[in-house]
Amino acid sequence: MEVIITKSYMKDLRFLPREIISAADAVVCLLEAAPSLHDSGVDYKKLSGQKKTENYYRIRIGNYRIGCQLIQPAIILITIFSRQDDYKGFP
Repeated sequence: MEVIITKSYMKDLRFLPREIISAADAVVCLLEAAPSLHDSGVDYKKLSGQKKTENYYRIRIGNYRIGCQLIQPAIILITIFSRQDDYKGFP
């Protein structure tokens, strides 16, 4: 699967603890090696309250979430944030 990383994701990643950064890197490696999001083995969930044409997901890493959009055959990593932020600004 092709993984596209946005500038906002990289900016958010700079301010996180090292263990979360390494866990996020591991998730990116899993996504790149897998043929689909379902087969990647990551803890993901489709976000509710969106239009049928929108495919926004969250990937869980402990108390942090990666906000992403699935556009077959690629996945776009948009942001990474703490669970306490209540998905502000995403999507």
